[in-house]
Amino acid sequence: MINAGMMRERVLLQRPATNRTGLGSANLEWEDIAEVWASVLGLSSREILQAMQANAIVSHKVRIRFYPGIEHTWRMVWRGRVLEISSIVEREVRAIHEILAKEVT
Repeated sequence: MINAGMMRERVLLQRPATNRTGLGSANLEWEDIAEVWASVLGLSSREILQAMQANAIVSHKVRIRFYPGIEHTWRMVWRGRVLEISSIVEREVRAIHEILAKEVT
């Protein structure tokens, strides 16, 4: 179980949504889903190298309470930074999601 005091950051979860223009073309937009408490950690260079061995370039590890329906196609906004989700792992049987993400500029 994660200590509630560790989750000090607010993270906005967003999922992709397509919007049709008047001319029929599709625009990718991001729909806000929820703002949740999270623990956000920057990865050390050793952890980044280990992630690269698994063909995933990540820069942050984010822990949130279990959120049903979250997918790897979603993204997070934290302190004005956009983090694309690379992988999601469920920890402690429906208690915690541990998310590896990369920062997008």
